[in-house]
Amino acid sequence: MITKPTLSRRKLLVVGAAIPTLGALPLGFLGEARANDQPVAGDDPFVAGSYRFNIGDFKATVVSDGYGSVPFWPVFAANQTEEAVQPFLKQNRLGATVQGTNNLLVVDTGTDRVMVDTGFGDVLGPEVGHFPWLVANLKRAGITPESITMIIISHIHFDHVAGILSKAGDHVFPNAKYVVVDDEWAYWTGNRWEADVNASKLPDSLKKSVLYATKTYMPAIKGRMQLVRAGEDVAPGITLLPAPGHSPAMTAIRFSSGNDELIHMADTVHKSDSGLQHPEWSIIFDSYPEQGIATRKRILGQVAADRTLVMGYHFPFPGLGYVEAAGPAYRWNSLAWSWG
Repeated sequence: MITKPTLSRRKLLVVGAAIPTLGALPLGFLGEARANDQPVAGDDPFVAGSYRFNIGDFKATVVSDGYGSVPFWPVFAANQTEEAVQPFLKQNRLGATVQGTNNLLVVDTGTDRVMVDTGFGDVLGPEVGHFPWLVANLKRAGITPESITMIIISHIHFDHVAGILSKAGDHVFPNAKYVVVDDEWAYWTGNRWEADVNASKLPDSLKKSVLYATKTYMPAIKGRMQLVRAGEDVAPGITLLPAPGHSPAMTAIRFSSGNDELIHMADTVHKSDSGLQHPEWSIIFDSYPEQGIATRKRILGQVAADRTLVMGYHFPFPGLGYVEAAGPAYRWNSLAWSWG
């Protein structure tokens, strides 16, 4: 039995001091798009926390799980020195800490109500920021947890799977089946992952959260899980796209209906600024940093060339927009909100 950890903002802010070297870490489209602006009583800072849009005949909603402060270095530039990232931070008017977010995508296909990942759940302490907001914001958007019929797990990291169970140990989404790429499941339920985590240079607080989440949430979904191969369709109009590196077999997800398409990039890119301007910078949690960089460059190049609408799980809410080529790198063109 592993004790449930909670991460505080203080613990996250000492990540930089705890990890001096991270290079060897083993670990018509839019149709109608509107902010959900239904008033909410009380001091709720989100008010709505959801954003609706169409993918052809699919009805889609981005739902916020919240936000908090994260140290930029070394989290988002693990293969760089602290000094090397200073020009980027200055040019982009960023401080030593930046905002971290989780954006959850829900897509109604007419047959299924599909959600990608499950957010942080309650593994973060209250000092980190405003988490978790997923269930509350789902309900504000008119989506009950019981109505979710399929959950695609892009990869098995705790900020993507910790929303599977409630504090009481009950299934938050009791009627959902879970779809996971077979190689991702094999790694995180095999004999190697725990030794890799313990041998990594992550601070102990993060190691404990990774261990807890994997040991707690993977057994919980074993009996309601569908394993698939990367590249397969999991339902009409929904395809899992190989995106390994950040996690051994992470997947991006393509949603297509009629002539419209959205690619959910999962954690291929973490930030809409540094991830695009410096795709060669690795992330603290990358299992295979060089592979993660190659995957990021490949997917960014593809969606920029194809002018495909994309979504970033950790991008500023709602995380929707276009990737555009900018010299040897890229820039982010966020989707214009429609308030009508």
